[in-house]
Amino acid sequence: MESDIQILELASGIKDALINAGFCTIKSILNCTTSDISSKVGVDLYVAQIIFEEARRVIREMTRASAALDASPAVSAFTPPVADVDMEEMNIA
Repeated sequence: MESDIQILELASGIKDALINAGFCTIKSILNCTTSDISSKVGVDLYVAQIIFEEARRVIREMTRASAALDASPAVSAFTPPVADVDMEEMNIA
């Protein structure tokens, strides 16, 4: 499983520390408290709060982007229109 930690807008040293502490996904960060993050990564609570908020921001943006794609008219552009065929044109013999 590839880590999505790299998409967080954090210093590379913080990202490395997160991965080394066992946080391989953004969701793994969100499943912890800031106290847990602080103790596992070895940062103070203020930095842990920044990490947590950045993870929340990225998840919100990903959710918004996904919802926008679902509602996009471009998605329906790939659905071919139903042909309007007159029964006489079919003449299947």
